[in-house]
Amino acid sequence: MIQAVLADAERRQVGEERVKLWLQRLKDVAYDADDVLDELAYELLRRKVEIQNQMKRKVCFFFSFSNPLAFRIKMANKVKTIHESLKRINDEANGFGLIRAGSINGNPETIPNRETDSFLDHSEVVGRKDSVSEIVKLVTSTTGQQLSVIPIVGMAGLGKTTLAKFVYNHELVKNYFDKKIWVCVSDDFDDKRILRGILESLTGNPSQLESKDAILQNLQKELQGKRYLLILDDVWNEDSLKWDALRGCLLGINSNFGNNIIVTTRSHKVAEIMETLSRQQLEKLDDDECWSIIKKRVSAVPLTPDLEAIGRNIAKKCGGVPLVAKVLGGTMSLKKVKSQWLTIQNSEVWSSLRDSNDMLPILKLSFDYLSPPSLKQCFAYCSIFPKDYVIDKEELIQHWMAEGFLQPSQGSDLVMEDVGIMYFDILVANSLLQDVVKDDYDNIVSCKMHDLVHDLTLSISKLETLIVKGDSMDDISHVRRLSIQSEGEIVPRISFSKDHVRRLRTLVSNANVFGNMLSNFECLRVLILSGSSIIELSESIGRLIHLRFLRISCHNIKVLPKSIAKLYNLQTLNVCYCYNLKELPKDLKNLVNLRYICVDYIFDWWSTILKDIGQLKCLQSFPSFFVKQDAGHRIGELGQLNQLRGLLCIKDLENVRDKEEARSANLAEKAKIDELVFCWDYSKTRKEVNHHNEEDVLEGLQPHQNLKSLRIDNFGGKKFPSWMLRSCDAKDALSLFDNLIEINFYGCTECEEVPTLGCLPCLKFLFIEGMDKVTCIGVKFYTMYSDDSHRNALFPALRKLKLKNMNCLVEWQDVMEVTAARVVFPCLEELTIKDCPQLTSAPCHFQSLNKLEIGGICSTTFEKICSKLTTRTSLDISSVSELSFLPKQIICTSLRSLKIEKCGELSQIPEALHNLSFLETLEVKGCPKLMSFPSTQAAASLLRHLAISCGGEVLPTGLQFCTSLQDLSINDCPNLILIPDLREFRSLTKFEISGCPNLKFIPDIGEVRSLIQVGIFKCQKLTRLPQWLWDCRLNSLAIGGFCEELDVFSILSSMTSIHASLYCLCLYGWTQLNSIPDEIQHFTAIDELSIREFDGMETLPEWLGNISSLQCLLLYLCKNLVYLPTKQAIQHLFRLEINDCPKLKERCAKGSGAEWSKISDILSLFIDNVYIKR
Repeated sequence: MIQAVLADAERRQVGEERVKLWLQRLKDVAYDADDVLDELAYELLRRKVEIQNQMKRKVCFFFSFSNPLAFRIKMANKVKTIHESLKRINDEANGFGLIRAGSINGNPETIPNRETDSFLDHSEVVGRKDSVSEIVKLVTSTTGQQLSVIPIVGMAGLGKTTLAKFVYNHELVKNYFDKKIWVCVSDDFDDKRILRGILESLTGNPSQLESKDAILQNLQKELQGKRYLLILDDVWNEDSLKWDALRGCLLGINSNFGNNIIVTTRSHKVAEIMETLSRQQLEKLDDDECWSIIKKRVSAVPLTPDLEAIGRNIAKKCGGVPLVAKVLGGTMSLKKVKSQWLTIQNSEVWSSLRDSNDMLPILKLSFDYLSPPSLKQCFAYCSIFPKDYVIDKEELIQHWMAEGFLQPSQGSDLVMEDVGIMYFDILVANSLLQDVVKDDYDNIVSCKMHDLVHDLTLSISKLETLIVKGDSMDDISHVRRLSIQSEGEIVPRISFSKDHVRRLRTLVSNANVFGNMLSNFECLRVLILSGSSIIELSESIGRLIHLRFLRISCHNIKVLPKSIAKLYNLQTLNVCYCYNLKELPKDLKNLVNLRYICVDYIFDWWSTILKDIGQLKCLQSFPSFFVKQDAGHRIGELGQLNQLRGLLCIKDLENVRDKEEARSANLAEKAKIDELVFCWDYSKTRKEVNHHNEEDVLEGLQPHQNLKSLRIDNFGGKKFPSWMLRSCDAKDALSLFDNLIEINFYGCTECEEVPTLGCLPCLKFLFIEGMDKVTCIGVKFYTMYSDDSHRNALFPALRKLKLKNMNCLVEWQDVMEVTAARVVFPCLEELTIKDCPQLTSAPCHFQSLNKLEIGGICSTTFEKICSKLTTRTSLDISSVSELSFLPKQIICTSLRSLKIEKCGELSQIPEALHNLSFLETLEVKGCPKLMSFPSTQAAASLLRHLAISCGGEVLPTGLQFCTSLQDLSINDCPNLILIPDLREFRSLTKFEISGCPNLKFIPDIGEVRSLIQVGIFKCQKLTRLPQWLWDCRLNSLAIGGFCEELDVFSILSSMTSIHASLYCLCLYGWTQLNSIPDEIQHFTAIDELSIREFDGMETLPEWLGNISSLQCLLLYLCKNLVYLPTKQAIQHLFRLEINDCPKLKERCAKGSGAEWSKISDILSLFIDNVYIKR
């Protein structure tokens, strides 16, 4: 009844201001009541935890709890105030004449099952196919301009972003551009922010760079010489000067021709400012096109003639806007009866529209039909995210939980996460969330919100959500969710007194704007802090008793306040990107409501110090568990954590005593775990392997049948457990692996056979490496039965298969030759077989194979595997013994990439190479008997990457025609005396020549402005460096190892063109040199310095500390190096590698070496390729 009356109030508030105000007062009181109940629950929880810990203290840290009587009086007064407020509100409701608006369904709508595409919903391109083709043609043919700009213009919701997405993912575009970048601009057209967004899109990692120059230098590393397509989505800027500034930066970091920008915008003025090519003006769809979109969305609803007629009428009301059709179609898909569709068709919304472009009221119609009310709250909450923000699904659900929106029904077996996933899926089905991204297991991991839908969330929550950027705010007392987004040094000024922030429940800030006033935010449920300006947190954070979600992403923070262990309501603790964090607070076991612990994987210490994890019975995610034999760290700690979901990695399993102890982890009951990783410590298991013990332990680790990914590392048993060896054909089998998508066996050196996997219906990825004792992969690998004619296929879904380091493998049987199987590997796209030196036979039936990587096998086996392949696009051959020539049949005309390496007997490549007109990459390395090449002239138009290492005196003929070449590497060619004319090379970005002792001269290159990486080293007869080197603006240079007469280091200081651009420098020395050159100090941007083969050097110079940009120092083959500079000189290093420096290695021994104190704080430290834990 209450819900029905509230529904009537929701309906009437649109036209009655007094009802609207009444609803707001009711909401305020409801929030106050929630806070009081939560405070009471916290006090009970606090007492319970402290009693369990036998904490007998006379005075507690929080005054209101120090005196039970005072606490009771305070709570009684609060309850009385709420009761009086509710009475007044009830009296007002009677005066309004609110009535029951009809039955309100308290349960969310059921989502119909429907097939969805992993990347793009092709219904979205309705009416736009000609536009897609036209834009693709434009961007792949504009070679005459350095930077071409094509605007896509149209009103909101017409599909500008969708059109750009189809172009972005078009196959021709993928093949034409080296780099593709997507940046959402929105209304903040700040060139530094956009450039940082480009960098993050290229690297896939968030950038902490604040300096524009640093961002540009890193962009130059990524983009210089590459042909790229940049999508600038949702541009509003109409200031031509801002565009000119960004355009100048883009021209400066890349001088290639053929780069393209696609701009999506609603503004014709934006298009006029930016366009260099004709714009694409999007028009509205016709009614039939809108109906086709709706029809696909409601495909799961039985479409009667009556429903179709109603649906077509609704399509006419969509105004030709695809977004509206999608959203309404999503709503209609959840309504299966005629009356519900008629309600949408006859809504009052249609008559209230101001004009044909007024879309928000129509979209709100879909919002109004969301049920239950908590689902509406979840949708409105999304207003806290910036426009075009990539929303992480798991984190969004954690926010909803923290706000209290996800309460399972009484008697339900669901937990809050299950409700959250259900709500999320409904919003996706309604197209209120879109652009979903899925992982390999078909789980949605992120999404976005259309800017028009985001406008809807803001209009719904405008009284509760506030996003502050550069301006200041005096009164935020009405706000419940606040996001502070400062840019640079501009920090908003906001009053954070208790009265102003007493209603805040969510706070997001990337600036330190509240200082020591954190305790004023008494009602906070969600707290997200990021940015370099935050270097410590106050202990007063422990007073935020309602806090449930805490995310800290501040790389300058080293220690977290101990009082965090008092946040007994905390559900999520996320400290990812806190790279300098030394430790977590002790007593985290007291956080009995904790569900998620998120820490970067580079830190191993966090799990080893977290004791008694089994007490956190609500835990949903705990990615890595390190088993110890100490109490509080045994595997049994996992036993009662049956709500764990997602990934679970169990390490150091050698510390599990037997099968019974392994069973105490109770993995078979953990139905929500998708990925399991079992790890034995490599060094320990190889010293004293107890085969039977490890077999028993793995036997006791039987997982739940819902598992999607299984990885087993360094298992020392001889056979896999019975639960893995059961056939899925057996009637009494548990079908444990029916849901498995990925299996990875690594370093299981004692196992003698591979389990039966061929009948797994969902298996897509299978990786087997280091199973040294396996001699035969036979029929049992595919099936337990020789007569399998009833099966349509074996390995029916497998896409990638890797077999590596199988030292004793002799035979891999072709099951089609020994059984009645019809098809094997029908979907296999990528096959890798490497380092199987005794393999003499293998299958050849791979009908869908595109990529073959093969090496470390004999030539006859190689030829058999390749004998029937016709669909290859990529072929990688390495270390194939006795291979003297490549069989003609492997040179398939569809090849785009051909790589041949370490084939010592290879002396001939088929002439058919010159027919490979699609070839883009050709690498031939370590083939000393190969004296000549076929002509590359036919491949000249597309060939971009060429690497050669062979015994010939000259390079391939036709090389001068490869004018699209971007990467040319010539290494270890002892007989090479001549490099052909390179003056036609105008797109070259990388040039490397090394290990050519007879080469005396390097010719001119046609265009050096595009060059960013150059390596010239170990060419002992080279008498001078090429003159063009002084004209390059390089970001990477490897140089040295010449004859002693060519003193290259003394002329480094004269290369002024690269002093400010060079970020990576590699120096090769020789015996007489006792120090690295002082000239290096002139290079002010060096990020990575590699020092190799300086045999006469004993000490690294102290002036290395003057290179403030230096992050990575690599030391190789400096056999007499003894001393590092002082700790202060290398304090800025993020990474240090020491390889084949025996004297320095001894002095850098962890804990005991004389140099250890200098390097102990370096985050990423490797000695002889072994990671040294801090």
